[in-house]
Amino acid sequence: MSKKIISVMMSMIVATSLIGCKNSDGNIEKKTETAATVGVIADKVDKDDEKLEGKWAEKHTLDETQKIFKEKLSKMENITKELGIKYTKDEKIKKENNESFNDKSIYFDNENPETNKIESMYFGMKTYGEKLETGDISLKLSLKFDGENAIKNNNFDLGKTSFSKYIQAFTDQENRDYSAINKEIIEKLKNGDTVKINNTIDGLKEEIRATKTCIIYKLSTKKYKFSDAEMSMK
Repeated sequence: MSKKIISVMMSMIVATSLIGCKNSDGNIEKKTETAATVGVIADKVDKDDEKLEGKWAEKHTLDETQKIFKEKLSKMENITKELGIKYTKDEKIKKENNESFNDKSIYFDNENPETNKIESMYFGMKTYGEKLETGDISLKLSLKFDGENAIKNNNFDLGKTSFSKYIQAFTDQENRDYSAINKEIIEKLKNGDTVKINNTIDGLKEEIRATKTCIIYKLSTKKYKFSDAEMSMK
């Protein structure tokens, strides 16, 4: 199993360090975890989840969430097959900080991607607790980015990368306009600023981080409390 970006992606987002990208010497930093393992620090309940609005922010039972995930997982797998990238489907029971969780996912590491091509992908559902009381679904992507040329030519479109296929498969939103995101990435890199973009899409949380060599993307649901949905149905 390879050791690359997805393993530390969410820790990277929290710390905004982007340590999974290539360094200035062009050497990929070594990873200590596999691509199937994601930093627990980023899976803690977000207080801002209560402010989310849209269909993904609604209450869901475990059965409902698992059904949605199964449908989305099939779409993610089909896209990956179309791209011709070797991938892994996995399901493991893990334990962190005395809390057990089940991680069911599809993921891959594209070992030698071309410029502005996808490098890593993870799509999974985590359910927490011995009785699976809570859970969430997340998509995590990384891109080998040619930021220097993007700045020089003032030209980059995230929507023309394979990111958009995975994002659309999750959101069901077609023909999304990425122009505002593209502009913000280029302008912030040009000015030497940290690229940190946070959006919401119909109740999903979108997070984007970038350097001149790498773009990290996360799209996730809130952490659902399945008992809340079951109580509301009674």
